[in-house]
Amino acid sequence: MLAVQLLINGILLGGTYVLIAQSLNLIFGVMRVVNLAHGSFIVMAGLFTFWLSARTGLSPLIVLPIVFVVSFVVGALLQPVLIEPLMNQGRRAELLSLMVTFGLDYVLVQIALHVWGADYVSLPYLQSTWTFGAITLSKALVVVGLFAVGIVALLYFGLNYTSFGKALLAASQSPVGAACCGINVRRVRLFAFALGIALASSAGTLLIMILPMAAESADNLTILAFVIVALGGLGEYAGVTIAAFLLGLAQSLAGYFLGGDAANVLPFVILIAVMLLWPQGLRRAA
Repeated sequence: MLAVQLLINGILLGGTYVLIAQSLNLIFGVMRVVNLAHGSFIVMAGLFTFWLSARTGLSPLIVLPIVFVVSFVVGALLQPVLIEPLMNQGRRAELLSLMVTFGLDYVLVQIALHVWGADYVSLPYLQSTWTFGAITLSKALVVVGLFAVGIVALLYFGLNYTSFGKALLAASQSPVGAACCGINVRRVRLFAFALGIALASSAGTLLIMILPMAAESADNLTILAFVIVALGGLGEYAGVTIAAFLLGLAQSLAGYFLGGDAANVLPFVILIAVMLLWPQGLRRAA
């Protein structure tokens, strides 16, 4: 029963990680932009959710669509100003985007520190458990995991079964070819960036229910997303999904057998190993 317990916990945690990683992967897949401000958007959304829920008593699940819409608008406003001008810089675009998003990350973290302070906070929501025989499940973890998987499932459906989603995938595979087919690549890039920011922010709203969070958590969350994307392969949606669940399982096992500190360090160890041994990602290496 212990193995089943750890397996379920790992799968639920991995479901949340899928949302964290796919939002980063979406932006890179379409724009070839590695967003170093990824974690700061997650943290901003999480701290905002904590503040709003504490002030109004609203359920974070009600705050979730508010955060999604607001952050989508923020992403849509930032992309033409900060990212789109870099798209015409050729090979320099990736390096310049790293510098710009690094600066954006610093600004967002400083805003979070000024508005919410440096203390770690968590949202006491669904703190009870469900018990099925010898298996005990945290209600918060179950709800967060299922909501995250549901959002990613909607993303998968949108990308593969809607005309705009197919246009987005086409632009990620070949911007020139997509433009030749009449696709407005500039508009697709704007939508992809805004959607990526909205998904990352949604992850923050969910994570605050199961994970203590502070402004300084931003870099750790960015690295966590990078680990998963590195495992699955940049731009590989299926590979990243598999990698997210594998990391969730690995942390569940490490946390039980080696303690919480080992579980927290594990993503960094995996990142180093993958970069040294399989820099193209495990899925492509296989």
